[in-house]
Amino acid sequence: MFELWKLKDFAPGEGVTNKVYSEQVDTSDWLDITAPGDVHQTLIDAGRIEDPFYDRNEDKCAWMEEREWWYRISFESKEQPLREDERLLLVFEGLDTFVTIWLNGEELGEHANMFDEAIFDVTDRLHSEQPNTLALCFHPPLQQIEKAPFESWG
Repeated sequence: MFELWKLKDFAPGEGVTNKVYSEQVDTSDWLDITAPGDVHQTLIDAGRIEDPFYDRNEDKCAWMEEREWWYRISFESKEQPLREDERLLLVFEGLDTFVTIWLNGEELGEHANMFDEAIFDVTDRLHSEQPNTLALCFHPPLQQIEKAPFESWG
């Protein structure tokens, strides 16, 4: 459904503090990334890191695991009015790994398994007359495992 997103990293908790999930956020200094996509390749292309899979460059990229990575996209909803018995679902087929999802400034939920689909009912949450904003925060994995057991993420 979507291809061109915006990407930016923050210190853990800084993205929520700065409300980067809200609808009106300046993303002019964010990097362009395609989805599905690869943060490493995007940072290589932007000149922020060297190829982590070459020589000993992996050590130079270790800082990436300590950051939260935010993806954002705005899109129009062209959905026709639904019948009473219909629902509109937002389906993610592979989110790696600990992620919180917001739509139009409202938290939809969390997910923690890239092998399970993340499905959210957005029937009553999409704007039809103005752009919608989808924001995803990928949390630092080691910090999430330390905070709560894996089973607590849904």
